[in-house]
Amino acid sequence: MLEIRNLKVEIGGREIVMIDALDLGTGERLGLVGESGSGKTMSAMSAVGLQPQGARVTGSIKLGGRELIGLSDGQLAQLRGAEVGVVFQDPLRSLNPLMRVGSQVAEPLRLHAGLSKSAAMERAVALLEEVRLPDPQGLARRYPHQLSGGQRQRVLIAMAIACSPKLLIADEPTTALDVTVQKDILELLLRLSRERGMALLFVSHNLGVIRAVSEKVAVLYGGHLMEIGPVDEVLRHPGHRYTEALVGANPGRSRVADLPSQQGQHLTTIEGAVPAAGRFPSGCRFRNRCAFSLPGCAGDIPQTRLASGHLFRCLNPAIEGGADVAAG
Repeated sequence: MLEIRNLKVEIGGREIVMIDALDLGTGERLGLVGESGSGKTMSAMSAVGLQPQGARVTGSIKLGGRELIGLSDGQLAQLRGAEVGVVFQDPLRSLNPLMRVGSQVAEPLRLHAGLSKSAAMERAVALLEEVRLPDPQGLARRYPHQLSGGQRQRVLIAMAIACSPKLLIADEPTTALDVTVQKDILELLLRLSRERGMALLFVSHNLGVIRAVSEKVAVLYGGHLMEIGPVDEVLRHPGHRYTEALVGANPGRSRVADLPSQQGQHLTTIEGAVPAAGRFPSGCRFRNRCAFSLPGCAGDIPQTRLASGHLFRCLNPAIEGGADVAAG
């Protein structure tokens, strides 16, 4: 359904993202995970034309067989909301403080579905009820500042799914919420994806959250795809040393119901920090922070390897065996 090939995003001549191949099937849930600065958000937003101004995007991104790279801003704006819904991290900044909640949920229905004002408002109230907000008719008349953080995030989700998109992109949608509300939002996204047959591209730095909502996980570092595969296999038997380090630094084995119990757990750390754009080492981008790097890691990135049901590229992997496969 979503096919990404040879995606490259450059800003000021510096490579920010380089992904050879990434696919998301109809109704499938894929998590993008990595530290801050790993290129998760840039990769996800570039897929629907929301990259920063001045960024240069090349390669191929197809949604339902339609090529998105090369579309005009107007064509991409029409796509967003109609075929792709987006839920951002900070709902207070994403919502218009001067518009009532109901009017904001109704707006994409009038814009993309051509509904009348009254029909759009009626549907907006139904959507607020679908995302499990109390007293949806009363809440529709309120302003964003009158809602809690969790309620505002549910409003954003209602807006994103209003026109029944094929794909929902959720960019760190629970980071600003307390852990109990976080659990409720994750359960809501899971339910909506399953009931609507809607694909979900979920961005997070937390492996526990990723496992709670995703079927597959793609591990990014320095804008490069390090590993991808079924989420349970990747977390139990990481192949790339970066994935192994992430698993050690995250709870990573949780279910949605376990999220509140993760508070206070002792975690290991990854030495060093993610370099600024343009300052990553040659070869494997993680090698300057990796305790298992070899001299050869400074050279060409090794061929993709398949082991334990997932793909990765690592010269000194965390698991043995596997077979080389064609890149991409």
